[in-house]
Amino acid sequence: MRRVTRILVLVVSVLTISGMAVAKELTLDDCLELALKNRASIIAARGQETVAKWNERAALGAFLPRVSASYSYVKSKSTDIKSDELVPIGLDTLIDTFVVGLDTFLALSLRPTGFDVLEAELDDQDRTSRSLDIRASMSVANFSDWFDYAAARAERAGARLDVIRSEQDLIYAVKTAYYAYLAAVENVGVQEDAVKRSEEQLKLIQSKFDLGSAAKSDVLKQKVRSGNDRLALLTGQNMVTTTRADLAYTVGIDPGGDVTFSTAFETREFHGTLNEAVDFGLNHKPSLLAARKSVEAANHSVRSRWSEYLPKLSAFASLDWSDGTRGDTVVFNFSSRSRTVGFEVTYNIFDGFFRERNLSQSRVSLNDARAGLADMTNLVSRDIRTAYFDIEKLKEQKRVAQENVDAAQEDMKITQEKYNLGAATILDLLDAQVSLKTAQVSLVRAGFELNLSVAALERAMGKM
Repeated sequence: MRRVTRILVLVVSVLTISGMAVAKELTLDDCLELALKNRASIIAARGQETVAKWNERAALGAFLPRVSASYSYVKSKSTDIKSDELVPIGLDTLIDTFVVGLDTFLALSLRPTGFDVLEAELDDQDRTSRSLDIRASMSVANFSDWFDYAAARAERAGARLDVIRSEQDLIYAVKTAYYAYLAAVENVGVQEDAVKRSEEQLKLIQSKFDLGSAAKSDVLKQKVRSGNDRLALLTGQNMVTTTRADLAYTVGIDPGGDVTFSTAFETREFHGTLNEAVDFGLNHKPSLLAARKSVEAANHSVRSRWSEYLPKLSAFASLDWSDGTRGDTVVFNFSSRSRTVGFEVTYNIFDGFFRERNLSQSRVSLNDARAGLADMTNLVSRDIRTAYFDIEKLKEQKRVAQENVDAAQEDMKITQEKYNLGAATILDLLDAQVSLKTAQVSLVRAGFELNLSVAALERAMGKM
């Protein structure tokens, strides 16, 4: 019974923890962590870095000896078959007489009286052989290997910088989606206040109409205003759903899943001069640093192609051992051992212009890399300047938007009092309502655009 109770407590605890995990709101930091773990672009960039790492190791392997070994064991059996033979079993003696001139000759001949068959004989032979072969070769002087290794190192460093660039691009995309979601949530709050305010105004005007102090057109116009505010609220709520799904996709989770995002908002600022921002970006922007590594790798590639005009020196060694038996192992045992050591100098006199083609292609790649580096340098400088001045503009825009909200609230209060006293028309009141809501929406947008512009500047600087 006690064991069952413990199991139930454990199950309840797990379910409670799971419910807490589902109900947890994801902050911006949580979103960034999930995105860097889930998104395919980051996984692909890290995969390319892994490939570059092994390319570097393969280039380093050119300086190491090539070693190979082989072992063989062979056992065979052969049988030699002799054909059947006919053996006579008896002989008859015949004497023939020949007279040649005055001389007489006797000829003796034997004739078989019968034959016997001698069956075929089998000759079996067993053969066994073993052999071991170990070979090693090493490039002693090949300058292209040095330059290829240096190029591989530069390419690996560039691949690592590409991973950082992909991460920073993703961080900016997550921040953009997150700030858009927060702006949509804040906008819904503004629209809800507008709906509540318009409904209160409708009740007030309806009561004035019932008392005969307001025209029927005032009631109808306020109803139209209230309907437009409700429509704007519905549009804002749909925007929250859309931006939430976009944020979930950017983070790398199911947009239709049961997940909530925190609406905590912190206004960010950049403290520094324009020159400081530009200097930092030119020394830390990953894409710019990767372009420099591309130029470095292209330079080494050109040197490697040049070295193909030089002679190459290599050394080699081998050890061979074999052992075997055939038939009578005492008489027919055989074994051998051999060692080989040497070096080889090769010089490519003419290869059908392949060296010239490779050198020309490397030079073109180097020129392209240099041009790309120049463009990237100018692009980084431009992006930093654009983002920096956008921040200055948005700071002033936010200050003006706050002043507009304060002015619109005061104007709404005065117009409301005037309308209650009959000194203002319904159109004046509706204009004040629209002006207040517009100013509040602009303030919300300015705040989040300022945060986004700070993120854009950090991205342009390579600081995220």
